[in-house]
Amino acid sequence: MNPLRQNCCTILAVVSLLGSASAGGRHPGSLLVFPVHRSGPEYFTVISVTNTNTKKASPWSLGGTTDVHFEYANIIPSGSAFAPLGCNVVDRVETLSPADTLSVLTRCHNATPNEGQEGYVVLSALDPLDTLTTWGHDFLIGSSMVVNASGVSYSVNAIPFRWIGLGGDPRDGELQLDDLEYESAPASVIIDCFATFSGSQLALINMTGSDRERNKIKITAYNDNEFLLSDTVEFNCWFDQPLTSVSAIFRESYLKSTPNDPLELDISCGGLGRIETGWARIDSIAVKTPGGTTISSDGVVMGAITSGEYSMFDGGRLLWESPERQLNGALFTP
Repeated sequence: MNPLRQNCCTILAVVSLLGSASAGGRHPGSLLVFPVHRSGPEYFTVISVTNTNTKKASPWSLGGTTDVHFEYANIIPSGSAFAPLGCNVVDRVETLSPADTLSVLTRCHNATPNEGQEGYVVLSALDPLDTLTTWGHDFLIGSSMVVNASGVSYSVNAIPFRWIGLGGDPRDGELQLDDLEYESAPASVIIDCFATFSGSQLALINMTGSDRERNKIKITAYNDNEFLLSDTVEFNCWFDQPLTSVSAIFRESYLKSTPNDPLELDISCGGLGRIETGWARIDSIAVKTPGGTTISSDGVVMGAITSGEYSMFDGGRLLWESPERQLNGALFTP
């Protein structure tokens, strides 16, 4: 085949792949990101991963078999929930045969001290004939179930990324979300709706730079009367904190002081709204080293809404993704 034509065919295939994503990113991938894990005596997480490749193994072939690399990014606590000392990675490799599903209790599967661990989890497909090499195996799906100290549980789907395989070194341990190694990440993420009374939390992962780089995010929110609100927050590695701790713009008392719709969320059906709501967009506007040097003017963050460690309300969901993509995302690895 003519090399120019071959290159064009490759580019068209990649464009077709990127343009055919299912709504909400619900497609199997070679890389799965679980936004939250809690591993300890009072709360735990069950991580489930399924290999949807059903091609049977034979004496001459492994069929749809793949290895899966589990990487637990456990935060190293400091005096600030938004500025941990970093993230320590504990990793394991498991083998999934064709049509296999695996569920693990993170308290046992992760290296968990008595006081517990928390953070996020990354799963990447590895070549079963060479467990040092990532490979394209877009058949992985998964979810996590988190049970907190109050006995409340919620389940959140993993965030999938498909293998592109046009760049990067599959043996270097770097997981690049650049449309060359894996598909890219969204340029911004969106909280579709928040209700301030519920104790909802926001979990975010910094996906640009190392675990110590500071990602400054801009939160652009609208209350139930389309009134514009904004704030900025800096964090490194990962956090999972109540929305009211992330920013004052999520507090019920503050929202009541803004021009709001008195009829929104009428929970008593009496013609009067009693709970303030809104929605928000989250966008990285700068990533800097601990010394203050800018490494990117626009980074990548992804995450979920959770119900927190002690909340009595059940609930959790992934953040929505913008259609615009970002090419400088990567996942923290040791």
